[in-house]
Amino acid sequence: MSKVRLYARNLAANWIGQAAGLLVLFFLSPFVVHTLGNTDYGIWSLLNVFTGYLGVFDLGVRASTGRYIILYLGRGDHQHVDETLRTGLGFFSLISVLILLVAIALGWAFPVLFPSSPQEYCSMVRVLLPLLALNVWLSAVSGAFASILAAHDRFDLSNGVDIAVLLLRTGATVAVLLAGHGIVGMTLVTIGAGVLAVVGTWWLARRVYPPTRVWPLRISRERLRELFGFGIAAFIGNIAIRILGQADLVLVGILFSVQAVAVYSVGAMLVWYTTPFIDHISGTIFPTIQRDFAKDDIDAVRWTYLRLITISLVFGLPVYLGFVFFGDSFIDLWMGKEFSEAVIIIIILSASRLALLVPTGAGLVLYAMGNVWFTTLVAVVESLLKVALALVLVMALGWGMPGIAAGTLVALLLTRGVLFPWYAHRRMGLKGRTFAIRAVLPGLLCGAAFAGWCILVRMVVPGSTWLLFAAQVALALLGYAPLALWLLVPRSDRMRVWGFLGVPAARKA
Repeated sequence: MSKVRLYARNLAANWIGQAAGLLVLFFLSPFVVHTLGNTDYGIWSLLNVFTGYLGVFDLGVRASTGRYIILYLGRGDHQHVDETLRTGLGFFSLISVLILLVAIALGWAFPVLFPSSPQEYCSMVRVLLPLLALNVWLSAVSGAFASILAAHDRFDLSNGVDIAVLLLRTGATVAVLLAGHGIVGMTLVTIGAGVLAVVGTWWLARRVYPPTRVWPLRISRERLRELFGFGIAAFIGNIAIRILGQADLVLVGILFSVQAVAVYSVGAMLVWYTTPFIDHISGTIFPTIQRDFAKDDIDAVRWTYLRLITISLVFGLPVYLGFVFFGDSFIDLWMGKEFSEAVIIIIILSASRLALLVPTGAGLVLYAMGNVWFTTLVAVVESLLKVALALVLVMALGWGMPGIAAGTLVALLLTRGVLFPWYAHRRMGLKGRTFAIRAVLPGLLCGAAFAGWCILVRMVVPGSTWLLFAAQVALALLGYAPLALWLLVPRSDRMRVWGFLGVPAARKA
């Protein structure tokens, strides 16, 4: 199968999986928010943030396990693949005890950190957080098996598992909420979904790569040293990214209230859930970049990197500019007027993602090249800067919740928007002029043209009902398609598009 067809298949599989998640988000989120209420939903959001924090205690071994599985499979070194997998799983199982203890401590500290939490919720949190800690271990195990599928470019299979688990989880969530079990029921559903994901990815990994073995677990000193050598930097980066970099909801809960967490979460939710849709582009192409680097083919790495930027711009511009210009109508129709304060949150966070579309993939290239300490340092700086800016904007300048989102925007611009591409381009030998012509200029031109078109659409068609909102989106995309085709897509790819659409005359253009 050619690279183009392989990318298309994997990207389609990833996007179908992400689209399924967005579809569930669209229909399920209003039901969950209004069924739980702002207090319960705010506490549930914070529980999920803390569960994400617990993931840092894998000491970076989860990330390095996936990297080395892909690397050794690319080299055909099956013995090291087996040792890496079983060492990683053995380590995950041992460290889960530490994760459980930390979860218990966080559960007891919850009412101290968030004094606005009603007293009757405190004992519940102390039980639910340790239970959710189990899902950290389940996620690490399923991630190790998914790395085997990724190494074989079988994103279609891993996404098939994700979609099946998503459907079962959605149905179970609706059932437990209708039965009045609230966040307790949602916790049990989350754990059950994690178990299903482990079983599904393990079974498929065995089918794709029969040498896959789980038992007996073992910890090879050589492999563990290797995993730690790469993983410690990833561990430090995870601390920065998860604890400080994902501190938005925690800061809202501390500086405002747990009820305000629900409002901020609604504003940020669409950006958070659609960001993986764009990030899947990088994730789909990462195994190729890793293999090209293993072969020392830097020309191929540069070509793939520039193509990655083009694809990210094509699909990212309509998503995030759409949020900027049509987010207010969507929030009103989706959640109601009481969440109007969330509109400015979605606009600011969308702007932060827009700023990262051009340098997208720079961090991925550095990661593939083994420059994990540089990416870690940048992640630490970014996270510290983000929290510091948020505190200044909220406490000193009185910006309120938008100040927290604005801190994210500025921090991302200065770090991932500048430092990552600067160093990655040096390592790849990519000239600034080439980057400007191939990525920056087309992105700016297309973005500006599409922004003008969106303003015109808003003037002509109001978004006061779902039907009119759908008309707005349809008109916006109808105008975007030719802009992206001529301003972003390279001529060779444009000819392929015309050929696929059956327009022979366009071949002469």
